[in-house]
Amino acid sequence: MLRWPSVLLSLPVVLFMGCRTTSTLKSGDYPISYSEVQETARSHHARIHSMTGEGRISIETPDIAQSGSFVLTLQKPDSVLITLRGPFGINVGSALVTRSDFLFYSSLENKLISGSSSTENLNRILHVRLSFDDLLNLFAGGSFLDDDIHAPDETYVEDDQVVFVFHSSLFNRKYWIEPATLNIQKIQFVDQKGKLTLEQTFDQFEEVEGIAVPTTIRVFQPKARQKLTFRYSDVHVNAEKIHFTFTIPPNAERIHW
Repeated sequence: MLRWPSVLLSLPVVLFMGCRTTSTLKSGDYPISYSEVQETARSHHARIHSMTGEGRISIETPDIAQSGSFVLTLQKPDSVLITLRGPFGINVGSALVTRSDFLFYSSLENKLISGSSSTENLNRILHVRLSFDDLLNLFAGGSFLDDDIHAPDETYVEDDQVVFVFHSSLFNRKYWIEPATLNIQKIQFVDQKGKLTLEQTFDQFEEVEGIAVPTTIRVFQPKARQKLTFRYSDVHVNAEKIHFTFTIPPNAERIHW
């Protein structure tokens, strides 16, 4: 039985130029600027106003390795609803997260947990340390952090992809870019000791309403040895009407964080 995680055309790059002071790099004979890559990612997310999807979810931790199905409803700028189902379509639980607060209902335990949608609380629910905006970006495909909208501190090539590196006093961020499409393929957060703390990967992009949407999304946290994978089998963007259905039995046990 699936449980909610314990309470988320290679084109060779033959030349790269410089670090912070460099404004362009080259993919084959085509120059690509870091600003073009960032604008592509930001434009991608700006064009997505709503999203619905369904597919398979798998959870791997030291204690469990299970899978089930999920249904996603996302409305920018402030609402995400995820419903999880186990074998035979059994409803396992639902999480409604807004910019200010969240509700998580466990059908198996008939328990409702509520609280503010702080990074700490979202981490306790999802076991993935993300802010609300990070959560929106995760389901719609990777994007640059607001603090990283400037020239990268380092640029290099790895496995035919361009890697942008941004430094900070707490941790460094690394973005892997597919040169042919400018899609973000992977994002890593690395601490000051060089240890990976969080990795997000985005694969198997499909064009939906003219927008490139990753249909496989993985979140890996090495320290906790936890991996969360979403695979969309069906996804739609910018539907005219979005419906959120979140039903709580009156006899559910209620807990507030």
